[in-house]
Amino acid sequence: MNVDTIDLSCEDSNQNDSVPYWLSTMPSTVIDLEEEVEPYFSASGISDDSEKISKKSGVEVEQSVSSSGVSCGSKKKRGRKNDCVDSEGKKTTAKDRQALKKQLAEERKAAQNANKIFKPGECIKHMTVEIHPVLLETWFCADIQREVSACGARLKTSSTLCDTALVLWNRTVLPTLTSNNGLVQLTPSKQRCSHGLYIQTAVDVESLVASHTLADNVRRVKELAGCELTLVLFGVKEYFKTSGRKTTNSRQKLITEIDLEKAITDLLVSANCDTIIVNTPNELALTIVQFTKAIAEEPYKKSKRALDEQADFYMRGDNKKCVAVDKDGNGLSRLWQQMIAILPLSSLETSRALCAQYKTPLELYESLQTPTGVTDLANVGVSRAAVPGSKARRIGPEFARKLHTLFTAEDGNILLD
Repeated sequence: MNVDTIDLSCEDSNQNDSVPYWLSTMPSTVIDLEEEVEPYFSASGISDDSEKISKKSGVEVEQSVSSSGVSCGSKKKRGRKNDCVDSEGKKTTAKDRQALKKQLAEERKAAQNANKIFKPGECIKHMTVEIHPVLLETWFCADIQREVSACGARLKTSSTLCDTALVLWNRTVLPTLTSNNGLVQLTPSKQRCSHGLYIQTAVDVESLVASHTLADNVRRVKELAGCELTLVLFGVKEYFKTSGRKTTNSRQKLITEIDLEKAITDLLVSANCDTIIVNTPNELALTIVQFTKAIAEEPYKKSKRALDEQADFYMRGDNKKCVAVDKDGNGLSRLWQQMIAILPLSSLETSRALCAQYKTPLELYESLQTPTGVTDLANVGVSRAAVPGSKARRIGPEFARKLHTLFTAEDGNILLD
């Protein structure tokens, strides 16, 4: 029995006597729990007991903490790493915001550029006049290059046109993504316009007019060009010009002015092609410039017309006695005065007196909501400026009653008797 007692009473002769025998065999997890329990006890005000629980030597504490694989230094490093992760997350978020802002700016700029293509004044800069080089070298087309460049468009010669007398237009547009049989493709940056010119001289068409085949010839060229055409006849006045003396050349003309007029009418009816007659090179160049501007503004005018057609009446045509109001609000008082002046039983003096008493329509509406609003409105004096020394008259109860009905009626179909 005394042998077992000796084995349990001592563990090692070199070990410190103040350390209990069970502390060296304590698992490392227990030490970790004590480290977590100690702050709790300190916060609860019983730190004296916690010191007894966690009492041990500095060497054994270091060994137990290192055996658990966690140290104070490693905890601090782990905290710094989390801080770095948070800062990187913030940086990433800032980069995303900056990228999104840049993308929105690019989309806004692209939308503005797309609007400039169809905006009046800017749209002509995106137009290209395409003409055959053979036609451009003729003497009556000498002014086309100068006039087209002056209006802001570009002139391009193309020998691939189906006819040497054609003048076509191309519009530069922004390419967009489209789906073609499941494949994503970009649309072409050049868009062919749906109208063209077919330039002929009076000498060139005289045989066609004489044989009654002008409409058939223009219809064939229209099918090859794939767009609507307008026939431009050059030198008609010079062709039918007669001199004072009769010569052999004057008797060799195959057609007369009446024959040409009949051919132009037949061309309009059967081939749906109108005709323009020009007599000088400058007139021809200005005609091409005029068509260039009209074709450039066509999409904008179509969208504007579609907006106007949504109303029951043509608002842009009903502009009688209108008052201009700018973006700063200048002209609103004149507009309010004009609104009263155009009413029945009203006049310029009546509108001036009423607008001097009620500065805005809202002020008049709020006054008419009161029980004495109609009476106060009827008692507003109107001065007769044209008659010196005359007495001032009142607006009167009849006009006041009609104004009350106009401003306060909830039924839009009510009649003002």
